[in-house]
Amino acid sequence: MADEMDYMAQAKELADSYRLLVRRRDMLRQQYEDSRSWFYTKDEIIYKLSQGAHEESEHVQTSGTSNPVERTVLNCDKVLASMNREVQTQRTEQFLEPYYEVCEQIELFEIGLRSLRGQTRLVAEQLFVDGKKQSEITGAEGKLLTRRNVVREKENALQGIAAVIRWRREGA
Repeated sequence: MADEMDYMAQAKELADSYRLLVRRRDMLRQQYEDSRSWFYTKDEIIYKLSQGAHEESEHVQTSGTSNPVERTVLNCDKVLASMNREVQTQRTEQFLEPYYEVCEQIELFEIGLRSLRGQTRLVAEQLFVDGKKQSEITGAEGKLLTRRNVVREKENALQGIAAVIRWRREGA
């Protein structure tokens, strides 16, 4: 019985936060796209690496590449790959991992919503997806439903969504 209450609580939380989750998903997707500019270009790396190379060029070297600028260019690809790996790791942690978590929550709720039928689904979509108030909910024929009907269908919807959550958690 405690598990049933837990699934109902999860269903209610997903239903209540669905619209926020969708906005958060869209925001994370946009931030991830915008963060493409974080990657370094080869020119930026050459510039960074060669800043010190010009000062070094007056020193006499006994082994290895004698031209510091040439040495800088040789190291460029390794440094570029390394720095961009760090950028990608940061982008993944900051945007992709939370994005995938939000998508998983949205998907779980939407599967639960699609499992509903008839007026229950109609009421759930208006309440949770469209964000309508209970007093604005209409039936299939477009007429406003009574508060009692809305409350009953909302409860049926949450039970249906909770059943899907339980099925997904226990079946996985």
